Amino acid sequence: MATKKGNGTSITSLFENIEEKGFGDVSADDLRTPRLSIVQALSPQRQKTSSDYNPDAEEGDLYYSGTNIVINGDEGLLFLPAYYTKTLVEWGLREKGGGIKAVHPADSDLLNRCTRDSQGRLITPGGETQLTVTANHYGYALVDETPQKCVINMTGSQLKHSRAWNTMIQGTKLKGAKGMFTPPAYSHWYRLSTQVESNDRGSWYSYNITQERMLEESEKDLFAEAEEFSKHVAKGGMDQIGGPGAKSNNPALEQSGKKADWEDD
Repeated sequence: MATKKGNGTSITSLFENIEEKGFGDVSADDLRTPRLSIVQALSPQRQKTSSDYNPDAEEGDLYYSGTNIVINGDEGLLFLPAYYTKTLVEWGLREKGGGIKAVHPADSDLLNRCTRDSQGRLITPGGETQLTVTANHYGYALVDETPQKCVINMTGSQLKHSRAWNTMIQGTKLKGAKGMFTPPAYSHWYRLSTQVESNDRGSWYSYNITQERMLEESEKDLFAEAEEFSKHVAKGGMDQIGGPGAKSNNPALEQSGKKADWEDD
């Protein structure tokens, strides 16, 4: 998904004028949506043995998996939200190998049947897995001045920031021909940076989210694209990463022992 600027040569002109790009039948279902996450002390981006290792990654940076780059957490980046959904992700316990086992809808009664262990984890009735409430924010991250589709998965202590963000989005008002109204989520850019939080169990980095600006006239095409992306997710088009239509036995989810990039550290 990297965007490279043409160098003005004749070969670039050849690329630009070809209608058949060689992508064949590739559709949205054949692409993996990148994730935006925060680099923590034990994140894969800091582990040399991990396939996601990035030598430039430091705690508190933002990590964009689409091009394996890190963004300074103090400066942050702009994000245009397109759709929000909440899911319940069922993980194997780390001491039993870990890995994603299933994704359940937010209204699943499994949540009410879980019990908390001494570590505060929501343990499912069988005692073999744990349940993690996951807030999924789909949208566009402005990476190298180019809007890139991605998803932000928030769990644990990040959920309060997700709720605050949703409140900020729904609290936005504009004055139109018929009076005040609430614009769609993808009408405004938000700046995502990071900040340090701590409790009696340690410290970590979390999101700091502020509203940056409304879309400009020159971004009408992006607004139209975001509208289509929002509809795509709403119809279950992102089930492979726990979208709103995710089934409890989603075969597209990796069932490995590795910790996913949105699981709590």
